[in-house]
Amino acid sequence: MKLIADAGSTKIEWVLLDNVGAIRLRTLTTGFNAATGHTDDLLTAIKAESPELYSCARDIDEIHYYGAGCAGDRCKLMEKILNEIFPSAACQVESDMLGAARALCGRSEGIACILGTGSNSCHYDGEKIIANVSPLGFILGDEGSGAVLGRRLIGMVMKGGFSDTVINRFNDRFPEATRDEIINRVYRCERPGAYLASFVPFLREQIDNEEVAEFVTDEFRRFFRFNVLAYKRAQSLPVSFTGSVAYHFAPQLRSAAHRCGLNIRHIEKAPMDALIAYHRDR
Repeated sequence: MKLIADAGSTKIEWVLLDNVGAIRLRTLTTGFNAATGHTDDLLTAIKAESPELYSCARDIDEIHYYGAGCAGDRCKLMEKILNEIFPSAACQVESDMLGAARALCGRSEGIACILGTGSNSCHYDGEKIIANVSPLGFILGDEGSGAVLGRRLIGMVMKGGFSDTVINRFNDRFPEATRDEIINRVYRCERPGAYLASFVPFLREQIDNEEVAEFVTDEFRRFFRFNVLAYKRAQSLPVSFTGSVAYHFAPQLRSAAHRCGLNIRHIEKAPMDALIAYHRDR
């Protein structure tokens, strides 16, 4: 059997294929970032949230794990962790960026992008990533991501950057989001990026408000400026996206791309269906 994992910071989607490529199991567990997560958390989440996956761990022959934070030595670490959970499996650990590129571009050249809790992008030649602008995380980079949209939204609300209408709606929607609570959750608690991204549904609810729509579009223009236009021939290549932020704010994303002279080909909510097709063919 073959196990495919699309692992983001917020959630991991697991799909188990049998020996003829049929889906035997499809399940979700809590997200995991290999660069920042505690290694025990992955095993704990699988045991607690998907006992059906854990129960067949010894029957799995192959694992293709595409994960946030998987690069360099972290790939080796993830292989070790996965082998402890799935002892009979040959593990292949790759970045979530390569997973997105394979899902969005298949075997064709293009620029693939992720806009979810975090953000990332790459120039893909149809087989491998040939250029990647480092996303740098939500403190230093991650333009366009849910974490950065949430961070900038909170800053604008707390410092009076929006109209009273938007600020009052925010306070009504999140009465618990006091200054002290926000500082505690961002600076002292685990998974601050996921916490910041939890404010993004407010932007979606208010997207018909012109200043909110322009705020979101402006952040996407920042993403294109720093993460896509940096690639050679960017304006002549198709640009495709996966991720919940890209999917739910597709009109604003397309507007920002148009202003930057870029051509968006695909916007997909998640890469898994395309990754299943990709690995069925191999």
